[in-house]
Amino acid sequence: MAVTFCWSYNLVITLKDVRVSVPVAIKRGDNANLICHYDMEGDELYSVKWYKGKREFYRYTPKEIPALKSFVATGFAVEQPLSNGSHLTLMGLESSATGKYSCEVSADLPSFDTMIVSSEMEVVDVPVTKPLITGIKQFYRIGDVVEGNCTSYNSKPAANLTWLLDDKKINGSQILQYPPYKDVRSSLDTSTLGLAFPLSHHFLGRSKLKFSCVAKIHDVYEQRVDRWIEDERPKLLAASASPVGLNPVNYVHSIYDQSSASSSYHHHDGSDFDNQNSDAYMTHIQGKGSGF
Repeated sequence: MAVTFCWSYNLVITLKDVRVSVPVAIKRGDNANLICHYDMEGDELYSVKWYKGKREFYRYTPKEIPALKSFVATGFAVEQPLSNGSHLTLMGLESSATGKYSCEVSADLPSFDTMIVSSEMEVVDVPVTKPLITGIKQFYRIGDVVEGNCTSYNSKPAANLTWLLDDKKINGSQILQYPPYKDVRSSLDTSTLGLAFPLSHHFLGRSKLKFSCVAKIHDVYEQRVDRWIEDERPKLLAASASPVGLNPVNYVHSIYDQSSASSSYHHHDGSDFDNQNSDAYMTHIQGKGSGF
């Protein structure tokens, strides 16, 4: 939020509408464009000064030669050919350039009205890799819990992470918040967000679900990774007809015909499972009194 101060030796203030446009965040190494807006109300401009914290690093005085002056600053350099009395370009921002930037505008005689407006800017180190999803398997059954982590490595500040299911945000008890980890050598942060999502009805009528993790830092960085999971039921069993007289709605899983116990089927990895192993992948018919 911009902060404005005003000094005047007159009862009538001629300098009005002083405000700044400063990026909230900028990637390290990029250039930043800062703008100081002001209305002289017919008065002449005496000077425009820019400060980083309490240190002046740029001055525009139209009646002096040269009109532009820049001073040594930490974390950036002023691009004078692209700077003037209202616009300022900072080149090659480093992390140390994070802080408060103030524009001070002064009117010439006779008023000498002066106003100063400030705003904060943060220089961001963005991750060099996309976020990483771990722990989530490819195949699940209804009743299973999808457990995994999403991690975004080495940024400053730590990336804000969000879990999505089919592009809708997951909230509440399914999300596990972990504190960021700071690397003492690089001062960069790693953020991790956990997921513990129970699959109740989500596979009914479909065979795949998409879990996504989005990492975001202000408006300068956003990356997304997707992980698809599949219903573990073999297509052969899913395509089998339901026994006469039973409503398919009463089934959470594909029906396993006990009369075919001597047969085997193919699992998703291509290997054959006999009856003993296949029991681990089948569930029983839901009775009329049972719920999901």
